[in-house]
Amino acid sequence: MIAAPGGTTHFKIISGAAEIDFEGETYVVATSETAILPWNATATAVINQVNAVTANSTHPLFLALGVEFYQEINGEMYPLKNGAFNPLSIVKVDGGV
Repeated sequence: MIAAPGGTTHFKIISGAAEIDFEGETYVVATSETAILPWNATATAVINQVNAVTANSTHPLFLALGVEFYQEINGEMYPLKNGAFNPLSIVKVDGGV
């Protein structure tokens, strides 16, 4: 369901959450990522990522999700550094209370 660039042999899913206090000019950020997974026709196991910020925060919360693609050459993983194929997007915003 994802279009990968030519040469892709592996990928990983990354995510990040940010709790931002615009008035106080402070923030809390948490990130997580999967291991590098093979790019093939086999379905992955369920992916569960946790990005913990302050519980019951009243500040706006932002959640970003991305995919990084890799190519394995001689046993080494090389990231495909083409921004057109390594998407990252804000997928959820909660305005706080």
